[in-house]
Amino acid sequence: MSAPEFPVDATVALLDDESRTASRSTRQRSTLLTVCPFILGNEFCERLAFYGLSTNMVIYLTRIMGCRPAFAATQVNLFEGTCYLTPVLGAWLADAHWGRYKTILVFSGIYFVVRLHCRVGPFFPRALGADTAMNRLPLRGMVTLALSTWIPGLQPPHEGDSANWVQNLCLYGSLYIVALGTGGIKPNVSAFGADQFDMSNPKDRAEKDSFFNWFYFAINLGSFLAVTTLVYVQESVSWTIGFAIPAAAMLLAVVTFVAGSSKYVHVEPTESPMTRVVKVLWTASRAQGKKTDRRQITGNDYTGPVNLPPDSTGLRAAMRKTHSYQWLEAACPPEATNPEAGRVAGYTAAQVEEVRMVMRMLPIFFTTILFWTIYCQMGSFFVEQGTQMDRRLFGKIQIPAASLALFNTISIIALIPVYDRVLVPGLRYFGKKITLLQRIGWGLLVCVMAMVAAAAVEWYRLKLYHEGKVLPALDGNQAQSILSHRDGSGIVDMNVFWQVPQYLLVGLSEVLASIGQLEFFYDQAPDVMRSCSMALQLLSVAAGSYLSGAVVIAVSSATGRGDRHGWLPDDLNNGRLDLFFLFLA
Repeated sequence: MSAPEFPVDATVALLDDESRTASRSTRQRSTLLTVCPFILGNEFCERLAFYGLSTNMVIYLTRIMGCRPAFAATQVNLFEGTCYLTPVLGAWLADAHWGRYKTILVFSGIYFVVRLHCRVGPFFPRALGADTAMNRLPLRGMVTLALSTWIPGLQPPHEGDSANWVQNLCLYGSLYIVALGTGGIKPNVSAFGADQFDMSNPKDRAEKDSFFNWFYFAINLGSFLAVTTLVYVQESVSWTIGFAIPAAAMLLAVVTFVAGSSKYVHVEPTESPMTRVVKVLWTASRAQGKKTDRRQITGNDYTGPVNLPPDSTGLRAAMRKTHSYQWLEAACPPEATNPEAGRVAGYTAAQVEEVRMVMRMLPIFFTTILFWTIYCQMGSFFVEQGTQMDRRLFGKIQIPAASLALFNTISIIALIPVYDRVLVPGLRYFGKKITLLQRIGWGLLVCVMAMVAAAAVEWYRLKLYHEGKVLPALDGNQAQSILSHRDGSGIVDMNVFWQVPQYLLVGLSEVLASIGQLEFFYDQAPDVMRSCSMALQLLSVAAGSYLSGAVVIAVSSATGRGDRHGWLPDDLNNGRLDLFFLFLA
């Protein structure tokens, strides 16, 4: 997230003259204070909109749309997985075709606008262009989702009734258009912010680090407001208002971003590194049968990680000893560098080596998929587990189950400085150092502990339920019988704050595994392939979400055959969610 999508050494060279002229006066002042507030405001509003939509979605699906808990969890997993798959498309468009500004603006329109007609072109001519198909394509996003909760007939008439195909089409169509919209924003906003800083300016170099701190703060502030205020509005006031607020926040995000247009520095698109990876893999696979010679990489060919200097003799020697993925060398035939052989469809040794270094990260990619599979439970079954527990605060206030995710956010904000300022210096003081792979490994272990903690809470909750310790469904108090509408079962007399440890452990696992994975993928990739490695990191999140949905379907089918309730039935009081958590662990 902290790295530009383009090679660092190419950024300044790609600035167009118009952008330089427009930003000259801004460079005399603070870039962080004059330009970045528009970008940070956009990110804050977009994250508020996204988390306001996704955090409580599993409750909306079960309570309003009449979905079974297992089906609702699967749909949430598929939606979140798609939200991390579409950024690959957004990054490719920004790198190779549209540039970051246009990509962010167009996908923000997809995210929000009910209909994006030809009238949009005159308002955003620089971003969209006169003839682009985006001006003519009717798209629906968060506005349609909000309207679906208000217009009669677009949701079931009674709570708990199953939705028909028209209602499902409206809901899921809106959700996946939102997933498409976030794909152009997620991979580009942080990089677009980094583009605004002139690395030849000492003041800009100092402010760039502060920008990423404030960028992270904007993300967590949006998440904080979503899991506290918005989920309460959705459950206690109105789902229509609860979804209208994220739609308004997304509109504000677009307005804020456009307001700073005259101040932005733009980087012209070039060939996407992802395109080069695909081309090298395709060329190598087609030429596998041909014999090629392994050529040494000279110092002039090297374009490796910027934190490892090109004049490092040891690094070049290590690269020469690399024998993994030797079939890639077929994309680099010896005649490709022979001037007497004419133009040959091949790649240089350095280009092939860059792709090889990305490919060597695949074992970590597949390992961390399992981490994200477990992480997905926080937005699905953790929430459904919480709805079956006593959520009263001070005997009167009803806490939304999704608001417990606040403890995850708090743990991340609190533990990052502890790790960075206490643990790492402390280990260094005793002559020890934790590597990135060790950090990821410890994160996976903590993630397992989170699942064990969740299983223990569920085991004890089921024990209380079978002992008859259930809260009575009070007349007129819907909060007491949220999940009682199907079979009359009540909510277990167990305080929901028993879930806090599992949320805290998931937060700790993110600090270790998630941030460690992000840093590993950035650190181990060549500078020109870092956008590709970041796309690989996002793909691991998407794959983990899809795998989570597949696991839910498989477990439901395997354990719910015949007359058995299974582990994940309609009423979790009759299931074994604890065994499901242990299975994931």
